[in-house]
Amino acid sequence: MKMKTNGMLFAGALACGLAAGCASTTSTFDPSNPTVNNARAIGTVSQAECFMAARAAAEDAMTSPVFDRYLAQYRKEKGDNLAVPLMQVGYLQNKTDDPNLQLNLVTDELCTALLNSGKVEVTLATGRDASATFAEARDLDKDDNFKQSTVAKKGKLEAPRLSLEGGILWNRVDTGSEKVQVYSFNLKLADIETGKVIWTYNKPFGTRKIQGTFGW
Repeated sequence: MKMKTNGMLFAGALACGLAAGCASTTSTFDPSNPTVNNARAIGTVSQAECFMAARAAAEDAMTSPVFDRYLAQYRKEKGDNLAVPLMQVGYLQNKTDDPNLQLNLVTDELCTALLNSGKVEVTLATGRDASATFAEARDLDKDDNFKQSTVAKKGKLEAPRLSLEGGILWNRVDTGSEKVQVYSFNLKLADIETGKVIWTYNKPFGTRKIQGTFGW
């Protein structure tokens, strides 16, 4: 009886092993480095990956030789060796099929990293996603409850010199037994005065799903 039980357990374990080996597998990958693989569901991109991409983008922008050259020219123009340009940042756009991405949080992460670089300042006064709370705080000159000498004065807002915008794009390719979905964290930084794009960034990452013997 003991041998029979052991045999049944072995057969069960073998069946489970075979089933696991034949099941479909899902992994994440970096298209620029296909050897990096981690488990993740097909058709999704994690919030953590977006945060990492935002921080990497900010570092890439602020350490770029192109931006260093722009900053040197800007400081020469202002006659101030410590001057930093003011930047407006539009909320990153979710152009994927994943509605759960909280790109407003990713935008905040991006702004934090940019500010911590010490090379730019960020404004909430302009851009398609200008803060409504900020605007309300400036519109208090008709409210007698506020000391009028402390209310923000007209003509004091500083216009931004730089504009940063972008989002996360995606592309899906199905080839027989494999489904590949690639996301791209895409940003552009432009000088508002000249309209010139002075920096771009594109970080691809995605998922790959390989069909198993028993299907998807």
